[in-house]
Amino acid sequence: MRVSSGWSPRLVAGTATTSERLVTALAEDILDGVVAEGERLPPHRALAEQLDVAVGTVTKAYAELALRGLVRGSHGRGTFVSYRAEQQTGSIDLAMNMPPRMLSDDVIGEALAASAHRVDAEVLSACGPPGGRLEYRRSAAAWIAASGLDLVAEDLVLAHGAQQGIAAVLMALSGGAPGARPVPVFTEEVTFHGALSYARLAGHRVHGVAVDRQGMRPDLLDRALREHARAGGPRPVLYVTPTLQNPTAATMCASRRREIVRIARLHDVFIIEDDVYALSEERTAPALVSLAPERTFHVSSASKALSPAIRVGMVKPPCAFRSRIADAVRALGLPVSPLICVLLDELVSAGIAGAVRASIRDEGARRTALARDLLGPALFVAPASGYHVYLPMPPERARVLARAADAAGVLVTDPDSMLADPGQRVGGVRLSLGAPTMAELGRGLSTVSGLLRSDLAA
Repeated sequence: MRVSSGWSPRLVAGTATTSERLVTALAEDILDGVVAEGERLPPHRALAEQLDVAVGTVTKAYAELALRGLVRGSHGRGTFVSYRAEQQTGSIDLAMNMPPRMLSDDVIGEALAASAHRVDAEVLSACGPPGGRLEYRRSAAAWIAASGLDLVAEDLVLAHGAQQGIAAVLMALSGGAPGARPVPVFTEEVTFHGALSYARLAGHRVHGVAVDRQGMRPDLLDRALREHARAGGPRPVLYVTPTLQNPTAATMCASRRREIVRIARLHDVFIIEDDVYALSEERTAPALVSLAPERTFHVSSASKALSPAIRVGMVKPPCAFRSRIADAVRALGLPVSPLICVLLDELVSAGIAGAVRASIRDEGARRTALARDLLGPALFVAPASGYHVYLPMPPERARVLARAADAAGVLVTDPDSMLADPGQRVGGVRLSLGAPTMAELGRGLSTVSGLLRSDLAA
């Protein structure tokens, strides 16, 4: 360990408490590598004097940073940075949609060590009950409750991430057996490629519904469902992402959500609510499952709000469907690993998961602010947080931009993978902001901005 000599103490501007502003300032500098792993932070009293704040404010800030895994206290020696900033080489990855890395090596190591004492031969030698062990479902319910949504643990079904959960719902609704009749899936005209891939693989016909800056348009959904009913098709399913929709980053207001639910009830449509991005946000509108629990299959996951490696998906189906969803999850693969479930429980019970969630929210806000600065009016919406943004444009132009970006060393998501209808005239390019360092993100976004202004993307 070495003494820090390069950090200039500061507070970020804003209306948050002084300790929160100090946490944000230090977290940003640690994540950006301004303060390197192993460097010692100023003593509590010295930092308090430099910033003209109370010693208790510094103590509280250091404690929060420790909970997030960014610093570690050493008795009699001081507080040291314990986070190692990533050094990436090669192409800048704006294709992989993942949260910024916030779990430090120390936090992961301690949580894994604690988890090991709770996993015995009996746990590892059994598949567990359908839907997952109740203790794991309780931990998942506590994780969801911290985001402002209370679900009953006994009603949850655990899966290998949200994508498997979505697949299990579609399988259950189509009968889940060979020869079962596929269900029509109505969704946003551009949407999560994983859901599209499974729907097509299973033979479900996908219908795209146009979106605006509030997400799926209720009037066009109503029109599409009326046309479907007149044609005499089977009972359809609505797959929708109300919060930070992937890829557009649109978030539905409360009234839009109520209108979507009203139309689903009018046409007797089941709803698959993909809520994975809401877990890392401040919940400002009710979840669809709260508005229509009798027809909503609520899907969430720890991977988008904590770490992509902690693939614990959670499905809250209408009560009558719980056993069918659990059977579908089992048919798609064995239940989620107990090791990952115990690890999630350790992170939740120690308060680490909540602190990391807050870190991801803050870092996402910083990254989307950079995207707004560099891309401005080219964005479909300018989200205040999250970690993906969208550049709307015709599909052919999106393909040209993606190829040009690749040639310039910047990877973006395949534009065609998100189209509900491969022949549609509406498309765009998604830029994922979570994987690169901030310096690399700035270079990548600047490259894309330059291509937008050039003939290559015209």
